[in-house]
Amino acid sequence: MRTDQQSGNTGSGNSGFGGPLRSDRGFNGRRPWFGPKRIGWGYRPQTWQGWLVTALSAVAVVVAGTVAKGTPWFFAVVIAAVAVHLVIIVVQRR
Repeated sequence: MRTDQQSGNTGSGNSGFGGPLRSDRGFNGRRPWFGPKRIGWGYRPQTWQGWLVTALSAVAVVVAGTVAKGTPWFFAVVIAAVAVHLVIIVVQRR
């Protein structure tokens, strides 16, 4: 008879093949701010930090669009505000 230690199944979510089925922790042991959506493509906020970054990015896009409205730099300012949000998502997922 094999024990849980020998079979690799500790009853804590292991698949029996040496690894967990799904981990909510990143490589550094902390939970990532953004994670894959359950339905569809893309990432969504998973922690309060992710929701805060998303809210601040939305405010930044609205403010940048309001300030730059009517100038030739309008689209560049709005795209830059969105790009900052996307960079934060990429950095946090690593």
